[in-house]
Parts: sequence; C-alpha cells; structure tokens
Amino acid sequence: MPWFKVDDTLHAHPKAEAAGRSAMGLWALAGSYCMAYKIEGQISGKWVSGKHGKADAARLVDAGFWHAKGHRCEECPQPDDPLGYVFHDWLDSQPSAEEIEKDREASRERQRKFRERRRQAREEGPDDAV
Repeated sequence: MPWFKVDDTLHAHPKAEAAGRSAMGLWALAGSYCMAYKIEGQISGKWVSGKHGKADAARLVDAGFWHAKGHRCEECPQPDDPLGYVFHDWLDSQPSAEEIEKDREASRERQRKFRERRRQAREEGPDDAV
C-alpha cells in the first residue's frame, strides 16, 4: 500500500500557515485519495465539492500547494479535469503510479518466494540429523 508522504516540518511551513488548517485537511485527504487511486496528484472538481471545499481549494492554490487549469508552472502538468486541480510538484515527493506498481510486483514476488520456501520446508519435514 502506498503512503502519501508529508514533510515533518509542514506544521510550521509558511505556506501551510497561509492556507489554514481546514485547507490543509483537504490537502491531506486529497493526497491520500491520489495515492489510493494512483492518480499522480490529479484532483477532480467533483471530488472538491461544495462551497467549503472550493474555498479551501482556492486557499491551496493561493498558497502554492495546488494548481488550477491554466497555471504556468512548467514542472507541473495541467489538471486533467478543467474544473480540477493538480498538486504542485507531486512527483518530487510522491512515487509515480509506475513506481507503485513496480513495488507491488516486487512485494508479490517476495511473498511468492517466501511461501514457496515455507512449503518446501514443510514437505521436507523436521531435520532428524541432530
């Protein structure tokens, strides 16, 4: 399972203070959502719904955590959804969908090998040579 990574100094960062706690709560939930669905920092406008959510999203854009459609940050993609948002520099701190899948495949392979060794050990029985 991938994790949404958060810097341990975020609590005191000027951008977080500018955005406010409510907006940062939206930011954290959106990061978790992006990791769960491997959507690499893309937030749909539908996901950010309601007056309160849109106000918090605007605070995140103003503070530099998110971008809206038409932004000019060359390092970040445009949001897929015309009414959506994208995390600023997502791939600088979060794994890509491809990296997540590679990690999952490696974990499956490790688990498969472990189970095979355990099965072989059971079939061979206890070591009577002692």
